[in-house]
Amino acid sequence: MTHPFLDLAPLSAEHFAVIEDRVAQLLFTSQDVVITQGEALLPLEGAIRGAAGPGTTALNVITGPYGQTFGDWLRDCGATVHDLAVPFHSAVTAAQVREALAAHPEIDFVSLVHAEAATGNTNPVAEIGEAVREHGALFYLDAVASVGAEPVRPDEWGVDLCVIGAQKAMGGPAGVSAVSVSERAWARMAANPHAPRRSYLSLLDWKERWIDAGRKVLLHAPAQLEMLALEACVGRIEAEGLDAVMARHAAAAAATRAGVLALG
Repeated sequence: MTHPFLDLAPLSAEHFAVIEDRVAQLLFTSQDVVITQGEALLPLEGAIRGAAGPGTTALNVITGPYGQTFGDWLRDCGATVHDLAVPFHSAVTAAQVREALAAHPEIDFVSLVHAEAATGNTNPVAEIGEAVREHGALFYLDAVASVGAEPVRPDEWGVDLCVIGAQKAMGGPAGVSAVSVSERAWARMAANPHAPRRSYLSLLDWKERWIDAGRKVLLHAPAQLEMLALEACVGRIEAEGLDAVMARHAAAAAATRAGVLALG
């Protein structure tokens, strides 16, 4: 007996690379994009452990529970961490970030969540990115909940490490995720003796064995069903149009909030 989920032709490296390119187009980025074979916590942790270590001084913005987790990872890497926490019912401002950077000029890494799934708040990444660029720090962004519902523009905003997942506003699978990586971020990881190597958390392994090798041979067997689901998800967004998808999410959000207010 055959089954459409079980009797699939192997997913080739060429097909994998095409899906990566379509995800990059969704982010309007010319940076390297790596699709990671796991839920978004995999590249979120891998990017921090790759770019941070002893000697790193980080500004970790906490506007929800994920920011707290990022601070834990950074401290576990040996980084000095300055937390900028705001009440979870609010968003951080670019002025608050600028003030924190001015108070600690040694900061060289900034971590931020774009949209908080737990609260519904969205942080002003474009304005914060401008402040981070002026300061010269590496900018790490969790855009897992925002991609598909909000504009996500890592190149335009100066984001060096931008992690997305398909299972939220994109309406796709939870088992694969992606991260766009700037040249500055690759250089930081390559210079970090504590960056994971020969590890499932290692982005540098993907850089050296996949990207630099011409994307000819995958590091391991791909999560085939999830990759095909991601491809279908991206295809559906392309067919509807990203602006239309974002407008639909905005209308649903407005209706939900209006309904809650009407209930008192």
